[in-house]
Amino acid sequence: MMKVSQIVHQIVGAKPSPTVSHCLHSWLKIKDHGFEIYYWDDDRLEIFLEKYYEFALQAFLTARNHAERADIARYLLVYHYGGYYVDWDISLNSIDEFLKIARRENRGYLIIDPINGSLASEHFSSCEKDPYLFKIVEDIVSTFERDERDLMSTPQYSGPFRMRATLRKFDRIEQSKIPVKEIFEYSYDEVRRQREFCKSGVLTHFWEHSWIE
Repeated sequence: MMKVSQIVHQIVGAKPSPTVSHCLHSWLKIKDHGFEIYYWDDDRLEIFLEKYYEFALQAFLTARNHAERADIARYLLVYHYGGYYVDWDISLNSIDEFLKIARRENRGYLIIDPINGSLASEHFSSCEKDPYLFKIVEDIVSTFERDERDLMSTPQYSGPFRMRATLRKFDRIEQSKIPVKEIFEYSYDEVRRQREFCKSGVLTHFWEHSWIE
């Protein structure tokens, strides 16, 4: 039975803030447990898409913002290689707890908001060639090609609400759905009110330059 690859994918920019630098550094310890970390910038992502998934390249190149470019790429990276996608402003607080979840959910997992059923685009895992992840990108590209992108916000077009909308087309998926508070320090309704982060959960998402703001 196929299991999730021990690869962490992170999409990075040229000038990380001190908080982002801390977050990226926090994941280095995972390499001591057999994981690899793949770093991707826009240039590498363009090469990747042009080589393997050209159908999504135009939507990527003409995205309205970096979040949409990263959304399109992240689903296809994990589809292609398998592994774990992690936004660059997410801190790994407890490696033991993360490894425990990784071992338990060895077919992958999605993080769900129990309030509205949306799914976290900032962190998820999957085995290679998962049809759900590929279908998300097909739906994004279809919306783009119908010139309907500007009728939607970024979360609807390519982010958590797109993940939810595409999921409704599947009777079942391989990944487990884990409530957000079992992974992240704060739920999405809580994080809007936070001024300080205690790094008390398995992961903390600092939400730098994010739609949730």
